Amino acid sequence: MDSTQSENVFQVHIQLPKVFTSKFTSLIPKQRAKVNQLLEKQIILNYALDISRENLWITIRAKNQLEVMDILATFPIIKDVQVDIFELAFFDTAPINFPHIILN
Repeated sequence: MDSTQSENVFQVHIQLPKVFTSKFTSLIPKQRAKVNQLLEKQIILNYALDISRENLWITIRAKNQLEVMDILATFPIIKDVQVDIFELAFFDTAPINFPHIILN
């Protein structure tokens, strides 16, 4: 993404199907690959699945809700899930601490 463009942050809630069919299960590796690609590009900021495997929460950086929908349209599982999109007023995260460099 071009960092000069105004970007907003959106929280996406995805409700997964109650029953995972073999077709849906076969899409999971492709879904993970797509998510990993978007995480590397920092389009997806985080991706979480609840322990019951019923809900996904995704934080996405995008210009607007239409761009979020375009991103979600690339998800292999998108035809089998229900989606809600919420624009966030702010998104804070804990800082990532790198190990201290020791010069000998």
